[in-house]
Amino acid sequence: MDMYSDFYEKRRNSLWKRYWRDNDGSDILKPNGFNEYPCEVYNQLMKPIDRDGSVLDLGCGNGLFLKHIMKYSGYKITPYGIDFIEESIRQARELIHPEYPENFRVGNIAYMDLEENKYDYVYFDPYSVHSSHLEPVLNKIIKACKPGGKIIFYTYRDVLIVLKIIGILKLKLIRWVGDLLPREMRNRLERIDHPDVSIAVYRKCGLDS
Repeated sequence: MDMYSDFYEKRRNSLWKRYWRDNDGSDILKPNGFNEYPCEVYNQLMKPIDRDGSVLDLGCGNGLFLKHIMKYSGYKITPYGIDFIEESIRQARELIHPEYPENFRVGNIAYMDLEENKYDYVYFDPYSVHSSHLEPVLNKIIKACKPGGKIIFYTYRDVLIVLKIIGILKLKLIRWVGDLLPREMRNRLERIDHPDVSIAVYRKCGLDS
């Protein structure tokens, strides 16, 4: 694809070994990086949901978080997910969301197109793409989100700890997920703090391209 293909392949292989090497498909928590059901974390991530709509989770694992939203948000939610591990998407289609198999795709958002003005909510961890791809991916996500919709940026505690260490070494202060995003976006972010997950919410207005 390009000079960054090796970066993504190494990350995919690392995650596959972590989530699937010893998983016969019966473990639904492992493909999402948890040993116990993360109810509190999922509840925090779910806070921006305030109406019915379609939700796209980029890096969805097997879609367990989307199932949590559908069950506990109190709103009618249509789930969509993209992940670059085939086994996770197969589990989403066959086990977690058998009623929506066509809504889950194998792929890397860095190299995929998204339909414009399609989703009411988009979840995205900016750490999931190479820094060189962040700006074009953000542009795709903003276009894919409906006017008035929300983009929920997040990253988990273990990633944030690593990023803080890297930031200190590079003299760049990284305190929350918003620090990973372009400066011009930060004054439009709603910050949600939690010990295990850092969240920033961006609401798309009609003028956003």
